[in-house]
Amino acid sequence: MKQSPPWRTKIELGLCKLGLFVIPPLPRGVVLALARGLAAMAWLFARRERRIGLANLDVAYGATLTPTEKRTILRESFRTFALMLLDIFWFAKQTAARVERWVDFEPSMEPLWHHRATVGVTAHMGNWELLGQSVSLRGYPLVSVAMPLANPIVDELFQRIRTDNGQQIIPRQGAVRHLLRALRSGHKIALLLDQNTLPAEGGLFVDFFGLPTPVSAAGSLLGLKTGAQFFFGFCLPQPDGRYRMVSTGAFTPAPIPPGGDEAATVAALTQRTAAMIERAVRAYPGQWLWMYKRWKYIAPGADAARYPYYARPLT
Repeated sequence: MKQSPPWRTKIELGLCKLGLFVIPPLPRGVVLALARGLAAMAWLFARRERRIGLANLDVAYGATLTPTEKRTILRESFRTFALMLLDIFWFAKQTAARVERWVDFEPSMEPLWHHRATVGVTAHMGNWELLGQSVSLRGYPLVSVAMPLANPIVDELFQRIRTDNGQQIIPRQGAVRHLLRALRSGHKIALLLDQNTLPAEGGLFVDFFGLPTPVSAAGSLLGLKTGAQFFFGFCLPQPDGRYRMVSTGAFTPAPIPPGGDEAATVAALTQRTAAMIERAVRAYPGQWLWMYKRWKYIAPGADAARYPYYARPLT
């Protein structure tokens, strides 16, 4: 990954340190108001992200939603993302006490509290950073993969925030080996599986909102090799400033039978995983990060006209 130039590195580090100094002492209501203000500014000035978000909503919902309904969802997505960014800093101080006060675990999370190997699946929905911290603080430390930031000093700062409460972050290089070892030891891993992972990087094209979309098959392969359960969990912000931990399902896939088709089994499980994420997005559309280029690559043989304007053929 290309690193930030020195001048930008210093500015970004200064802003992060300022955030850690200014944001944690703020009352919860002020943080919420600040998030609304930042989201309103982003809506006005982040035209590129707004265009991407509306194009994605057109792909996902077509004519089933009106333009006004789509804009309402996208505005909420902007607010959700703004609050997540602020809460990285706000929850960095007094983390355990604030999680206890502001995070509620729904009964649907119960399958995660079993002491067994688990492939935890989430998405860029709600506050995925707080999800890892909260689950780890409850006594179930997660092993997660994180892409390094372009600014190595800021990346180190964020890594400390993520790991201070027991979560283990491993580098992307060699991640599969580390994750496999963790599952075989009975630990729980957490994966963000709504990102573009090309076939050359271990991804498969599966159906997501009706379009072939690349997604990592690593979780499926690891789960099948270890017999781990699959668990789908999300950390969703509430109007009063609290967060609600909710699961949209858990299951343990059948193992590959002797002589079975491993590739077909992995593909089917990867499709099932994508369908579970789609189910969560449909249930909580304003919580998902619609500003991400989720349909960036056109699958070979697919109808390019069905993809958003930013998509390009896979070469």
